[in-house]
Amino acid sequence: MIGFGIIGTGAMAHQMARTIALSKRARIVRVASRSASRGTRFARQHKIAAWGDEAALLADPTVDAVYVAGRNGEHAAASIAALRAGKAVLCEKPFACSYEEAVAVIEAAQTAGRLFMEAMATPFLPAVTEAIARATSGEFGAPRHLAASFGYKVDRHSHRGLFAEDGGVLLDRAVYPLSLALLALGPAIASEIDGDLYTDRSGLDVAVHIQLAHEGGARSDLAASLVERLPNSLSIGCEHAQIRVDAPLLTGRRVTIGPPVHDLAAAIADRPFAQNPVVRRVADMLARLTGSWRPYGASPYLPELEHFCALLRTGQIESPILTHRLMLEVQAIISRVRSPK
Repeated sequence: MIGFGIIGTGAMAHQMARTIALSKRARIVRVASRSASRGTRFARQHKIAAWGDEAALLADPTVDAVYVAGRNGEHAAASIAALRAGKAVLCEKPFACSYEEAVAVIEAAQTAGRLFMEAMATPFLPAVTEAIARATSGEFGAPRHLAASFGYKVDRHSHRGLFAEDGGVLLDRAVYPLSLALLALGPAIASEIDGDLYTDRSGLDVAVHIQLAHEGGARSDLAASLVERLPNSLSIGCEHAQIRVDAPLLTGRRVTIGPPVHDLAAAIADRPFAQNPVVRRVADMLARLTGSWRPYGASPYLPELEHFCALLRTGQIESPILTHRLMLEVQAIISRVRSPK
């Protein structure tokens, strides 16, 4: 089994610890925390035999891989330290707070020859992987447009990290729709990135709308927010169908596909009752949407973890889904939206 060390004891560290406990391929061997009391409590809660500081974790030969949690601003440095210590790294998003930090992390991974992947569960959900695979398969023609959003109002006091100096909507939420757009439609044209960023009184970004033109000719319309509820869904418009992952996108399990409008028209055009408006509405509703249920198992984070473990077992240094290039492009787009000039 793969021995995991966890750096950090916050909410996402607890979530990943519960997820690792569900896996037959991984186990937690050590946790690191700056606070001895928090580290002790975390270790006892998750039945971890060893705890201590980060240096002890990185020196532990039973630690094969490190899950980096903690504050956003600490992710890059902790990932680089773990990579240089010879560990594979699964780093909670965002793996960097700037494009320069992102480049440094990827360079460290490539120099060390160790696996590095940003921890982002959504691209590995069965519903999302099916939606993107069907959209890019050619069976419905080329994908031409993608819309994705992630947003709901959160309380500042119970989600302090989101509103911290190293938080904000771009790093904590926009990374999801951006990653999905690049996965489904390919690289964006740098000169055609259009973003509207909204900040609060402190200057923190709390909502964003991003439009991308992709090199293949498609376009994407993306939104994220900390202050309002958005559709929280994924929709990919192909030439002959629309493919959708229903809300909530981050734990999406249902894929719906709308067939070509002209096929539906042909199917009912020669029927005696075809002109009845009620019949037409019902036929459209039933025929236009065909869906499939794609559960992710005991935890939405489990497919991501299993993917990472499979890569580590086969000696890979990057994911074929969340490639290093894609992760860097997400950070480059965020930088462009922050500073459009």
